[in-house]
Formats: sequence, structure tokens, C-alpha cells
Amino acid sequence: MKPVIFFDLGQTLVDEWDFISYFDKLLFESLNGYGARIDLRNYITLRNNIIINRKIGSAGLLDIVSLTAQLILPRGYDSILFNNIKDNLLENKKKLIKLFNEVHLVIPLLSKTYSLGIISNNSSGSVDLLIKDNLFRYFRTICLSQNIGSRKPDLKIFNTAIKDSCTSIEHCVMIGDRLDIDILPANELGIKTIRTLNSIYNVQKPICKKEEPLYTIKSLTELPDILSSIF
Repeated sequence: MKPVIFFDLGQTLVDEWDFISYFDKLLFESLNGYGARIDLRNYITLRNNIIINRKIGSAGLLDIVSLTAQLILPRGYDSILFNNIKDNLLENKKKLIKLFNEVHLVIPLLSKTYSLGIISNNSSGSVDLLIKDNLFRYFRTICLSQNIGSRKPDLKIFNTAIKDSCTSIEHCVMIGDRLDIDILPANELGIKTIRTLNSIYNVQKPICKKEEPLYTIKSLTELPDILSSIF
């Protein structure tokens, strides 16, 4: 039985940095357009504090829109601002995301030794990137929240992935960028965990033992050596 390596999508396999830059620019300008008096430095600090303090739910960056508006705009403006920029953000995300360069090397290499899977809250749009680059064929288990009916950190999506992969927990590894919705639930189930740092969520620090990953990596190119030491 091959060990199973589960990957998150956003900011783990999918490079969202161009979108994040667009997101920050649009939200920063929109906040000030509605009367906020905040400079870019303080905006970034506010955004990071929201991430650090686990204010964001499973919706990810979209949660930041409402939360920042609630903190610095008059009551009620959060929903107005959110509704005004949501479609813009979702449409441009499709245009600005791409796979990390190293994915094209690492995924085919790992597939020779391991069974690969995906556990993600991202939509099928991110999976389309794998299809476009002819990498989808390397993944045997695909568990997306939109298909499962639950979102990380709900354990249901993890248990479904394990069941679909026909393996046992001790033969599983979860690789993701968020301590709160990737590492924590995987650790709770006894899945081995690897955290990636090439993400906006790299500002998070473990707040409990179960948020501590077994390994932390800066690049997916570190995975072959780390996985060979685990199994």
C-alpha cells in the first residue's frame, strides 16, 4: 500500500500572490473610498492581525473584506463594500492564479512513490489549473468542499478523503499552508502534517499543540527528502 499525500490547493499548489496583490490594492482603495483614513502600512498590519488572531473562517480572503470594514468603517458599510467588490475579486482571481513553478516537477516525481490526493475548500477553478497543465492525472483522490458538503476544518472532508483513498490514517500526510484549517484538523485525526510557508498565512503561529506541524517547508521542492524520512 502506497502512502497517501494529500495537498491543499490555494497557496499550497496554487500560486495566489498576484491575486493577493490585486486583492490588497482593491480593498485598500475601497476602504479609503468609503471614508477610512488608513495608510497601506496600517492596512497590511490590520490584515495580518486578522489572520494571526484566527478571525478568518473557511472563506479565506473574502472574510478579510468584511472584517476590515467592520473594524474601520461605520456600522453597515461592511456588507455594502463586500457586495461591491466580491464579483470583481472572484472574476480576477480566475485570471491571476497559477500553479507554483515547482509543482510541475514535484508532483510527477512524488507520484512514482506515493498516491496523491487533494483536500481543499477551493472551487473546481483551481483544479482546472491542474487539468490545464496535465497534472490532474497524478491525483487519485479529489475531495473539494463544494462536492463533499463540508469545509475544512470540518473533519468530515478529511475522513471522506481517507475513506476514498482506501488507506489508513498512519499512511497519510496532509500538506497545507493554514495552521487552523489544514494542520489542526489533520493532527486531530492523527494524520502527519507538513506546513508550507509560501503563503499569506505564514504569519500564523501555533496557538496549541495540535497546530504544530510535523515539518515546515519553504518550498515544495523539499518534499521528496522529507517524505522519504517519514516513510
